Amino acid sequence: MKRMRMMGLALVAVFAVSVAASTAVAAPVFYTKTAIGSVAAHVPFTGTLGAAFLEPANLSKITCTGGTAIGEVTSATVTKGNITKFVGCEASGLKCNSAGETEGKIDTNTLEGVLGNVTSVLPGIRLYNETTKKGGILAEFECGGGAVKVVVKGSVIGSLSGASGTEPANGKFASSNKLTFAEAKGVQKYSKFVVGEGEAGTEQLESSTGGPFEKSGQSVIATLKSVPAGNLGMTK
Repeated sequence: MKRMRMMGLALVAVFAVSVAASTAVAAPVFYTKTAIGSVAAHVPFTGTLGAAFLEPANLSKITCTGGTAIGEVTSATVTKGNITKFVGCEASGLKCNSAGETEGKIDTNTLEGVLGNVTSVLPGIRLYNETTKKGGILAEFECGGGAVKVVVKGSVIGSLSGASGTEPANGKFASSNKLTFAEAKGVQKYSKFVVGEGEAGTEQLESSTGGPFEKSGQSVIATLKSVPAGNLGMTK
């Protein structure tokens, strides 16, 4: 009887392991039309931004009316050369700008992105400084002609629409994809991946206006298009 109980427990354990394996979520990957069934490599893309804002937890919002973005997918899960240029930016009526830019224009540093899953069926991208990696400075700018100097660091995750299939061979292509960054009261909606990037720990944006850094949230939707359009897809 004892032997039968042990066999029963073993069967239960095997069943539990098999269920866990079957429900495991695979990390998403990029793919292209020129290489269906294989990973994407060196596909440039552009982006158009809607209204955006950065909300430090204890400070006024820094708002922008729109902007543009560029970047390039360089492997199955990585994008590089990502630069976003915001326009119409201000804080409490004070115009903001990056060094060398005219009023209202804020440029990010060159950022790297990594693909992962923010839910079991929704991919996302984490952006961070391409040179210094996560924790590095994403953007520096001033408002009010130098009255307020702002530094933004860390990393930020946005969800990515248009994913199709669980592997490149059965994927489809969208004419564009939306990268959505959402936050509430200075806390980013997504601060870690469910799957991807080695399931890296929580990290999000922080900003400083001369004092200690504090949590900050980014809100913006970017419509992304590959060059040429419709040449880039991603699995769920």
